[in-house]
Amino acid sequence: MSKNDIWYGFLDAGAQSAPVVRDLTLETKSRKTIYLYNHARGKFLEYSLEIVEPKLRDLKDGEISLKELDSAFKAARKAFSAGRTTKKWSDEAPPRAALAESEEPELPPDADASMDFMEEEDA
Repeated sequence: MSKNDIWYGFLDAGAQSAPVVRDLTLETKSRKTIYLYNHARGKFLEYSLEIVEPKLRDLKDGEISLKELDSAFKAARKAFSAGRTTKKWSDEAPPRAALAESEEPELPPDADASMDFMEEEDA
């Protein structure tokens, strides 16, 4: 991760405003969303790019210590990345038939009853 991949800024969103950090090496499952480290929440959150991008701005002098923000970001980044692999976007999901039978979720023993309930509700 290079310094060019990291942007320190501020999310202007009224009561939800907070210092944020964008790590360009983190990709979401959609091209329409981004991950930002939200300092007020102390964790990474996924945001709609269309909604959040106009609300982002550079940090102003004195808003927050860059050292404090960087330290908190690095700790959250380490926890966020643990056991997680970055996946490149694909234009389409694999066909359902391509999934192995072992990947099919197991239904609980009373699943038939809940399925009947759902069908009745839809009718």
